[in-house]
Amino acid sequence: EAAGQWQRAIGVLQLMREDGEIPNLYCLNAAISACEKGGAWVEALELYESIRSQRKSSIKTNFITVNSLLIALDKASQVELAESIYQEAVRDKIISPWVRRYDNDGTYRRMMDLHKFSAPMAKIAVRGYLESLLNRKKKAIRGDTIFIVGKGKGSEGKPVLLPTILQLLNEEIGVDAKVDDNNVGRIRVSGASIDKYIEAKRWKE
Repeated sequence: EAAGQWQRAIGVLQLMREDGEIPNLYCLNAAISACEKGGAWVEALELYESIRSQRKSSIKTNFITVNSLLIALDKASQVELAESIYQEAVRDKIISPWVRRYDNDGTYRRMMDLHKFSAPMAKIAVRGYLESLLNRKKKAIRGDTIFIVGKGKGSEGKPVLLPTILQLLNEEIGVDAKVDDNNVGRIRVSGASIDKYIEAKRWKE
């Protein structure tokens, strides 16, 4: 059924073009989403690239476009391609993961806000941030790094991002990540733990 849906969605776009109509972003995003659900990551990527190639068009990719494509690429284990598209979206300011919020002690500080991200996009964001630290000068990380994952109110059933990012940080990356005692929608990683991670990665290299 899902396979048939993405084929129908692309067929609709083709008919619109044959009739001289220009598909709007809503139609294009719906087609990419159908491709993602049907496992058609190549077709999803082609639609994404077709939007980006139209430099003079008023139709531009947005957060929904990128999010759907990253889910499709994640299902297909296209890790490097997904990371490249994410970084491209950050450069184009389609995605802005960093925000400033008040911490428990009243300090107004920078945090990575993932709560509207899909799990694949959130994992790319976290990995990318930690990997970027390896290129910085040897300087200790001041204070905790905070990841906003939300409380799962928008998820069906149990929260998705919280366990996903906790597992990523603790088990795959190997830092000491904990749920904030005062805000269950946030994950904290101490500066000391990140420093230890950076030192270990640099030593291996």
